[in-house]
Amino acid sequence: MNKLYAVVLFSATSLFAGAQTISTTGQNTFNPSTLTIDQGQTITVTVTGIHTMTEVDQSVWDMNGNTSNGGFNYSAGTHMLTLTLPGTYYYVCIPHAGSGMKGQITVLSTVGIDGTEANSVFALFPNPAKDMITVTTAVSGGMALSIIDATGREVAHQKLTGDDTIDISALASGNYTVAILNKEGMIEQSQQLSVAR
Repeated sequence: MNKLYAVVLFSATSLFAGAQTISTTGQNTFNPSTLTIDQGQTITVTVTGIHTMTEVDQSVWDMNGNTSNGGFNYSAGTHMLTLTLPGTYYYVCIPHAGSGMKGQITVLSTVGIDGTEANSVFALFPNPAKDMITVTTAVSGGMALSIIDATGREVAHQKLTGDDTIDISALASGNYTVAILNKEGMIEQSQQLSVAR
């Protein structure tokens, strides 16, 4: 088994400290359709026309269904959404869910993990990186990797096998979050990646 390196999650001064927004579009989509934020960060939600932004369970989301799970539910107007529990939140537009008008918000924990933690989920190296990174995971069944830029948008997504080499040559220089998702799409752990050329 490969040695896992210590993983430290972001402090409250993370990459996602800027303002975040989600809005509906005239093409029956959400912009952006995926967003990553720190727990407790507020999102400005702008809903127009007959659209809604209604939280649903993942199974409903997967089937393009529109049955609310009792979470957030916004109609036309501007709203402030603050999510304090880490995880992935799924939402749809009730009138247009059947045509795929949906999105998801990933909320990262801002609580650090001790660097000597024995049950780290993954190691990432080199860091900083130029064109390639290697990701070693403790468990691989159904896990995936998501790379998120400084604006909170997912720029890469890949299923993991346990010992993966990932091409990052298309990414601009800068700071990113690498999140490991379990088979339910929930974040197991994340860490910062610097791309430097």
